[in-house]
Amino acid sequence: MPDFVLFIIVLGTLLLCHEFGHFIAAKLTKVRVDEFGIGFPPRLISLFEAGGTKFTLNLIPLGGFNRIAGEDDPEVPDGLAAASKRVRVFVLSAGSLANVLLGFVAFVLAFKFAAPDVERVIIADVVQAAPADDVGIQVGDLVRSVDDKPITSFDTMVDAIQNRPNDTVRIVIERDDQLQTFELAPRIEYPSDQGPIGVILGHPPLETSLLSAVRLGGESIVMQVDALLSLPARLIRGVAEPEETRLSGLKGIHDMLAWANAIDRTAQRPFLTLNLIGVISVGLALANLLPFPALDGGRLLFVFAEAILGRRIPPKLEAIVHSIGFAFLLVLMIYINLKDFTDPLSLP
Repeated sequence: MPDFVLFIIVLGTLLLCHEFGHFIAAKLTKVRVDEFGIGFPPRLISLFEAGGTKFTLNLIPLGGFNRIAGEDDPEVPDGLAAASKRVRVFVLSAGSLANVLLGFVAFVLAFKFAAPDVERVIIADVVQAAPADDVGIQVGDLVRSVDDKPITSFDTMVDAIQNRPNDTVRIVIERDDQLQTFELAPRIEYPSDQGPIGVILGHPPLETSLLSAVRLGGESIVMQVDALLSLPARLIRGVAEPEETRLSGLKGIHDMLAWANAIDRTAQRPFLTLNLIGVISVGLALANLLPFPALDGGRLLFVFAEAILGRRIPPKLEAIVHSIGFAFLLVLMIYINLKDFTDPLSLP
């Protein structure tokens, strides 16, 4: 898949999933949703209307939005601000919960269908007219041994063949559950992207049960949440790497997805891409829960303040605070996106 198309699909899915979480929570709690938009305006067409909600398709394909009735006005019947504190907490946090769930699904899919078996080595590609091609080694062959040395990683394969120019090496491979032996002489001179025998190495898929994939997916969620929540403490102690503390904008996310996509194309499985989707989705969930005005976490903060004080903070004052917060976030996002261009992410 082209990198830009992948970027649009991933980012759009993450943002749409977030809004869909809010939508489902609002519907479950009888909070009125006037519109659920796929993409951002301008509007292209109205798709249909159901349950009092108009579903629309919009031009900019980056996520979606909800028009929830009475978001800041408690006088609006069946609106969010008029709902109980418990309902507001549920609706406001549901977007982040949906992103955590999406991240979990991405991790499970990665471990179930795309995880590499790093203890086994296969032939991912064979260069035409190279020594491996001449003797009949094929794509998909599982390398078992070289000169009776078991091959359990890329390093053991490289070590067994390097520094053997013109020496005959004996390679045992497994093909269709049958062992075959090939003898060939590694080249002295060869293109830097081919290697002495003219193959590209890969790992076969790891055979993982669904239960194990679910367990690993859950552990990945816990690891990501812990890494993000502990980041401030690691910053204070000076043990966090600079790249860990950097915020990424649209170009940064595009570059990370392009990096993962390039590796996955070579490996012929979307393991890194799915893991990166999981990481970004969990990061988006936690970022939206930060107690900052205009974010879901900022709105939750006002609900918690209301519970502690025993009275609602004036809606007009809350709206002003969120407006100021939104303006600050807009400036911050412009800065982050510009920095992605002036100082691109350093990727392996």
